[in-house]
Amino acid sequence: MRRGLLVASVLVLLAFFLAARFPFERLLPALLASAQQATGAGIEVGDLGFGLGRGGPLVIASGVVIEWPGAQPIRLDDVKLRPAWSLAWLRGRPLWRLEVSGEPGSFRGEVGFDRVAGELEAIDVAALPWALLGSLPPLQGRISGLVDLARVDGAWAGSARFEGQPGSVDLAGLPVAIPYEAVAAQLQLASDRLSLSEARLEGPLVTASFEGTATATGDAFSSWPLDLEVEIEAVDPALRGYLGPLGIPVDPQGRARLQVTGSLSAPFLSGRDR
Repeated sequence: MRRGLLVASVLVLLAFFLAARFPFERLLPALLASAQQATGAGIEVGDLGFGLGRGGPLVIASGVVIEWPGAQPIRLDDVKLRPAWSLAWLRGRPLWRLEVSGEPGSFRGEVGFDRVAGELEAIDVAALPWALLGSLPPLQGRISGLVDLARVDGAWAGSARFEGQPGSVDLAGLPVAIPYEAVAAQLQLASDRLSLSEARLEGPLVTASFEGTATATGDAFSSWPLDLEVEIEAVDPALRGYLGPLGIPVDPQGRARLQVTGSLSAPFLSGRDR
């Protein structure tokens, strides 16, 4: 009963502040300090306001710039944040409902110190802070999908699924970037491993499906050991000359099987028996 009265009191106060046009910009330094401590990023906000939506009171920000050391800044046009209706608050784990949109794409879902779950739409992969993982972006293009991650004992785990608009695979160890018209993948993240399943790439140079893992060793994502099996369904004749010297036979229909080991920064391709 006491908790219920506390929640009701907070809502009444928020409604009063809204009616009185409370100067929420005075709260901005404290909000930014908390966000910067949680993310490790520098955050600037052009304008801050307050409103009431279907889910209750929310903070509305525009002209938001987020920048991690060594990474390109992420610029967001609109950010809406409100408390999520969740029992996590009673466990001392605040959970927030977040909606962001801007040139890098948009996200709608729930975020917290140990939780990220929601929907991605037209996210520019290259705009993400890959420098934090010690890696260049493996894809050039935009993706949409779902993510559901939780942090347990200090390690993130969960799943993600995405589909991509036309773009390219651009790994340092490949002779050229591989363009694609469509890409889709299901990812499973554990404390020590990133698993890839149901992955498929369709493009003018190659159409293939693949599955496998990247093992989390070291700080740099680009150096994680790879173990991927690739089933090529069709390959452009221009790439056959590249696969042959690697001991990867391609049949007359353009089909081949190969294994990718090494790492993202230095992948090694070898043939497999059909």
